[in-house]
Amino acid sequence: MKYLAFILFIGLTACHSSPSKQPITVTNTRDSISNPDLHRLLSLYNDINADTLEVASQTGEDVSAWKYSGTLIDTALLPLLPAVLRVYEPFFYACYKFDLDTNTIGLITRTPSEYESSSIKLFALHKKTNTITFETELADSWGDAGDAVNISSWLYRNKESRWMGILEKSNYSEDLEDTTAPISETYDYYHFKWNGNRIDTISTDSSTLVAVYKQISPEKKK
Repeated sequence: MKYLAFILFIGLTACHSSPSKQPITVTNTRDSISNPDLHRLLSLYNDINADTLEVASQTGEDVSAWKYSGTLIDTALLPLLPAVLRVYEPFFYACYKFDLDTNTIGLITRTPSEYESSSIKLFALHKKTNTITFETELADSWGDAGDAVNISSWLYRNKESRWMGILEKSNYSEDLEDTTAPISETYDYYHFKWNGNRIDTISTDSSTLVAVYKQISPEKKK
């Protein structure tokens, strides 16, 4: 069902490709990495070996059994991460690493959000420059005083083994003091791909992408 959904997805978004059923070949991620601190950082991430990957957030105190609980990154290594993210409290967790392409390593990392480390982000480690860039947020979940935001994603490889993804973002809002006020609930969808240098957004046509996302994640039907 997932592969059928992906095929439909590509047809609807005019990309004319379908996800590969071949397993991911994990290469030696230490190749071309000269910075010893980067080696230490990479050692905290587990390798991915899958065609597709669901990325969802979780809140609360007990995250030990969560797929994206990750390993706490030592504060001495945080300067390796993009500076724009280091204004937050230093609770970053290394989750998974995989090859975005032969020159770039994808780092799925749990990072601070509004109230806790509930945001799952994709970083890219560029081997040629030994630098890490922030590419996109894959998942998050938080709520406050009647407002709630939830983001989740599916990552997958097309038939050319290039990484692509589809993201769902929901916004919920209600007036807790006025029970007669209407409740607002909206859903937005994004289709993106790795272009060899950075993440590109291919489509934001939610009216088309919603049906595809539901087929990929039938348990999330609205």
